[in-house]
Amino acid sequence: MGCECFTDKVVNTIKVVFGQINKRKKLIGVLLIILVAVGIVGGRKFWHYAESSEFCGSCHEMDVHYDSFMSSKHHNEHVHACHTCHIGPGIKGFLHAKLSDGAHDSFEHSRKTYQTSENSGLFIAIAEDSVPIVNANCARCHTDHEEFTKDKKHLEFVAQSKRVGEDGNLEDFFCTDCHIGVVHPSWSADVYKEYAEKQIPPFGIFVDNDCYACHRHATPKVVKEWTGSPHSKSGVSCISCHGNDHGVIVERGGKVLPNKCGECHETMYNDFANSKHFNGRIVAEIASTKNVTMREDCRNCHMLGLNQSWDDGAGGSCEGCHPKHLFSRSEASESKVCKNCHVGGPSHAQLDLAANSMHGSLFAARKREGKPEIKCQTCHSDPYNHHNFNRNVGLLSIDY
Repeated sequence: MGCECFTDKVVNTIKVVFGQINKRKKLIGVLLIILVAVGIVGGRKFWHYAESSEFCGSCHEMDVHYDSFMSSKHHNEHVHACHTCHIGPGIKGFLHAKLSDGAHDSFEHSRKTYQTSENSGLFIAIAEDSVPIVNANCARCHTDHEEFTKDKKHLEFVAQSKRVGEDGNLEDFFCTDCHIGVVHPSWSADVYKEYAEKQIPPFGIFVDNDCYACHRHATPKVVKEWTGSPHSKSGVSCISCHGNDHGVIVERGGKVLPNKCGECHETMYNDFANSKHFNGRIVAEIASTKNVTMREDCRNCHMLGLNQSWDDGAGGSCEGCHPKHLFSRSEASESKVCKNCHVGGPSHAQLDLAANSMHGSLFAARKREGKPEIKCQTCHSDPYNHHNFNRNVGLLSIDY
């Protein structure tokens, strides 16, 4: 009985409300239009405000990030706000940022998590699913605005570079792997920048990102060469070759053990170990017993097989022919690499380019005929291998 009375009251109330609406249709219509207009205008204004750096910086824990952005070179006519870097294109990117990162950050802000953490008000790590978004924006901006891109090939090389993930699979290599702290402060980036600027070699155990962060400042050319190398495309990092103990790296002068190269390039390593290039170290070692100064003169050419005190293998030097960090096969096969040792220098230099010599006549004839200069490997290498040049010596077909 009581339930029926309550239902009747609800029904009667609804009838009264609709009756009042029916009597004041015009007024209700006007109010509804005003409400919708206010919602659209207010929504647009909030949309634009939510895209501004001021909105992001309105939270106390974002002060450091807001101030660092406003004072950085990235705050310019092309980068107006945080969204330029941190949010993907279109409505999808906006909703992802607001519903994912924004909602999370707002919840943590309401709980005052950042203010009570050990990193209170300092560094807020970017979410893993947002890193590809930031990287895509880096590539887009530095492609569209060429005045900010000194090396156009660098973006292409980085896009092809890979790194080995925790599961052992290859993952994409991102701009932020090297350019840590380029806008916002990052404890690791700032520390390694101090090392680089003061040229103090750090000692300790490091990970790949530490290498990238420091050597972006200390040896930027080396980092760029690595991104353009076959190693970067295969996920072979600094630590893969140099190891992770910086004290040991300094002790070895940054040199890599040849047998480390041989772990991957086994055939080339073994073939080179049987060549005269490798065994040429004996000459330098004998010379050193007679005249220490002569040893240094000999070393420039006879370094290919020299042993270091820390070698735990056969010794040698892959860097003698292959450019450091770029390790270009095409550059290592150029005749100019061979000429570094075999032309000029001591009286026993083997490559005589005089006009009346065999090599001189050959090179001169090809030049007269407008043919490209042949490579040393054309005659002096194994048909299936390029690391033992004392086999199969003879004139092959060189009219290509």
